[in-house]
Amino acid sequence: MHSNKKGKNCNTNRDSGGSPRPKKSLGQNFLNDPKVVQDIVLCGDLTSADAVIEIGPGLGAMTGRLAEAAGLVVAVEIDGDLIPGLETLCRLYGNIVLIHGDILKLDVEKDIIDKYVRPLGLSKVKVCANLPYYITTPIVMKFLEECPDLIDSLVIMVQKEVAERMIAKPGGKDYGAMTVTVDYFTEPSIQFIVPPHCFRPQPGVDSAVVKLEVRKTPPFELKDKDHFFRTVKAAFLHRRKTLANALANSSLIDANAADVCEVLEVMGLNVMARGETLSGAQFAELSNRLLEKKS
Repeated sequence: MHSNKKGKNCNTNRDSGGSPRPKKSLGQNFLNDPKVVQDIVLCGDLTSADAVIEIGPGLGAMTGRLAEAAGLVVAVEIDGDLIPGLETLCRLYGNIVLIHGDILKLDVEKDIIDKYVRPLGLSKVKVCANLPYYITTPIVMKFLEECPDLIDSLVIMVQKEVAERMIAKPGGKDYGAMTVTVDYFTEPSIQFIVPPHCFRPQPGVDSAVVKLEVRKTPPFELKDKDHFFRTVKAAFLHRRKTLANALANSSLIDANAADVCEVLEVMGLNVMARGETLSGAQFAELSNRLLEKKS
């Protein structure tokens, strides 16, 4: 009797087929549609000269396909229950490196690229991932802000709503700080929509596969990149405020409403404008001109 109870308890983290159960705490929705997997891999335009970083490989549905298309796959998985199955894939393919860890705590260049990619002489590093919804933004921002010059592209599955924010145009409710940041570093595009039934368990919303092609050169000149991003963030922290009030009342930058209004007038913009109406290039000019006033 004791043995039966113990066996039952040991299997509570697995389904009736013996596979690990998705964990809600980790935002796990396992992709189980082979056609979608293949389409994502195709979006990566992979060759044997490429290294791929896969974040959250889960049950490995996409990992094997990536290994067939690329020279190296570095799979980063935080869930220890999934490691044994992924280790089997590593042995099967021979060009998969498995890291049991949190991508947000890793140094991408030191812990991944220097250690595994550069020794093989691979020319490009690409990211391919089905990202947990709740940490999509931190992961994307990590790669774009920490190592954009080391990454060629990101092909990521995200919540459709997030994808729409990435490609939004100025003036709409979807347009925000993420839009401006993504557009500065990359050329974003939605590749295709993925319905809930392609996952286990099924999420309550549609997903989208987004491709972020990292720009080789910035789309506009910045006097101070950090000041630019702080200006953008401050502009969207209080969307209902005018841009002048939002920046003047923010601790992120040193600006007063009069200076902001003066710069907006020089730029030919309404002094009552809100942040959501400015393009990335206009934010760049605003940031550069505000810095000039301080010098």
